[in-house]
Amino acid sequence: MSLALNTLAKGVAADQIKLIDETFSTPTPFTERAYRIQVATKASQIAVVTAKDIQAQYLEPYVVGGRRSLGSKRGMLAPRGVGLNQYGNLTKGKLASLKGKRGVFIGPIKTKAGKVINGVWQRPVAAKRPRGARSSGAQPRAGLKLLIQFKDTTEVPKRLPFEQRARAHLDRHAPQVFTQALRRALATARR
Repeated sequence: MSLALNTLAKGVAADQIKLIDETFSTPTPFTERAYRIQVATKASQIAVVTAKDIQAQYLEPYVVGGRRSLGSKRGMLAPRGVGLNQYGNLTKGKLASLKGKRGVFIGPIKTKAGKVINGVWQRPVAAKRPRGARSSGAQPRAGLKLLIQFKDTTEVPKRLPFEQRARAHLDRHAPQVFTQALRRALATARR
């Protein structure tokens, strides 16, 4: 019994990883390793597939709906004018490295339209003169550049049908897995 339950649990966990890959365009390896299995034993005939604590916190809204989890953060970081890693996220330490850069500041800016945008901004730099051009006094300057915008959390647009997908996997594979486990048990039984 425990062999069949553990085989099914491993199948459910593998199927959940496929579901994450189908739902998110470029999930991080950390997100793909979200699920753990509590194996069944002879004494405890229960196998459980759950998301690990940290991953469960940010995946929960994708399963049940609602607003994105911010964890301990005060707001979402929405990259605008900075490079992202291969998974579409800010690189680790990017915000800290921008804080120390010359010409970069953090705070709210009021636009001409009256909208207040809070974020990380790069101050304008003097435009370079073409070679051979004469200096005519002040050089033109480019406008402020928004690098990272601070936003409130948003509703989650995607859903992870965790339970439905797990039940479908069990319905599809349970009879075959239990039959194989029973055959193995009978073949290795002491007589």
